Amino acid sequence: MREDLTPPDLDAWQRLFEDQAYWQQSPDAHYMELLRLADDLLGQGAVDLQQWQDLRAKAEQSHKDSPAINVAREVEDPEA
Repeated sequence: MREDLTPPDLDAWQRLFEDQAYWQQSPDAHYMELLRLADDLLGQGAVDLQQWQDLRAKAEQSHKDSPAINVAREVEDPEA
């Protein structure tokens, strides 16, 4: 067993949620990873059902917003 593997926590979920580069480059993969991490947190008992639902809702809203925000950013600064 690898010693560098640690179970996810809410901080890990939040860091992933705030990873703008990942979100912009691959919104679908970012969304799926957030859901997977939320599921892991629930499975480990690190969050309760309400917290899990909140994490999933936050991930879903971010995913819904990603196309519009990415297009707006591209229009504002095509060189970015």
